[in-house]
Amino acid sequence: QETVRTCARLQRERAASHPDDIEAEEYELSRTVDQILPKVFRGGLLLSVWSVFEACVKDMAEHTRRERKLPFGLQELRAGDFLGQMERFFDAVLGIKAFPDKKVRKQIEELKGLRNALAHHDGNVDELPKSLVASDENGYAALGLTMHSDLHHNYVVPNADYVRRSLDLVKIYLESLSEQVYNSLHPEPNDEDA
Repeated sequence: QETVRTCARLQRERAASHPDDIEAEEYELSRTVDQILPKVFRGGLLLSVWSVFEACVKDMAEHTRRERKLPFGLQELRAGDFLGQMERFFDAVLGIKAFPDKKVRKQIEELKGLRNALAHHDGNVDELPKSLVASDENGYAALGLTMHSDLHHNYVVPNADYVRRSLDLVKIYLESLSEQVYNSLHPEPNDEDA
């Protein structure tokens, strides 16, 4: 809506305004629409996706701790990072692999790295995980990221496809993990037990 209103206003004012003023407003509008809003909304959505991921995993671990009446939980483990904690906890307590598919673990690790770059470094390309570093704008586009530059640094913004893939990744992964956890905590009785 802002684009439509601004373009209509600039069209009406074009004859009475200096061309440099019109160009400056068009540039600011383009920057807002193409960079700032996607950065806020898509970047913010990825931060939320990671928060949901962590919260769901912690909830599953806490449920497991209560069911097994354990004196410790996921948070008490020291394993370097959150994904390492997950692996140690679910393996030790339930005997399940948190990441049976290494490709999925790598994708979640990339999401975590991008989340950290967005949250702590404004998406600075120098802070991205190595697997998300590209040599040019086309390389970033192939990864699902858009690179922009400002006075201070080059930064990336996830595109809609990257966000959609990340949502799907987290949803499918959490559904799979919750099923594994549930089945391990509540195994179906076999025919001999009946």
